[in-house]
Amino acid sequence: MLSVTDIMKKMGVGRNRAHEIINSGEFHVLKVGRRYLVHEQIFENWLKGEC
Repeated sequence: MLSVTDIMKKMGVGRNRAHEIINSGEFHVLKVGRRYLVHEQIFENWLKGEC
């Protein structure tokens, strides 16, 4: 599972942009407490344009 911080590092974007990506609705996001998590493989496929 990837957190917002992980997405920031992978994409080289800031926190606000990472939150925009997570909240875009293009993939399932799990909220645990105050953390937003995305399954790593789903995110990688989205980056490759496979979603």
